[in-house]
Amino acid sequence: MEKRLEQALEFSNFRNILSTRQENLKVLLKNRLLLTYAGGLFNINSELIGLISSLLIGGEKEFIFIDKNDLPILIEDLSDFWDKVISKYKDSLSKYYKSYQKLDEAREIRKVINWDGKEIKK
Repeated sequence: MEKRLEQALEFSNFRNILSTRQENLKVLLKNRLLLTYAGGLFNINSELIGLISSLLIGGEKEFIFIDKNDLPILIEDLSDFWDKVISKYKDSLSKYYKSYQKLDEAREIRKVINWDGKEIKK
């Protein structure tokens, strides 16, 4: 019975560490999605991407945005801002995906543990 308790504790610790690492990845992504541009600090998200896209489709060349600190920031070259936003967004999500995949693969190892000492079939 003691072995089962040790295994349960080990699994519990593993789940706790896994959860903490997942949360850390989310915080890291959130930090990576910050962009400084024209003296402002912007959170890159789907809302910002959609707004810039709509403005560009509408032919706008410049626009005043409210940054993360609620400051009005004039973006004089909307096309350049778009390029920076999309580039940072794609790079950040790619890194997040790769890191999360590594974490997910580490979690798969735990599926082979069976508390009765037998291998679990997938």
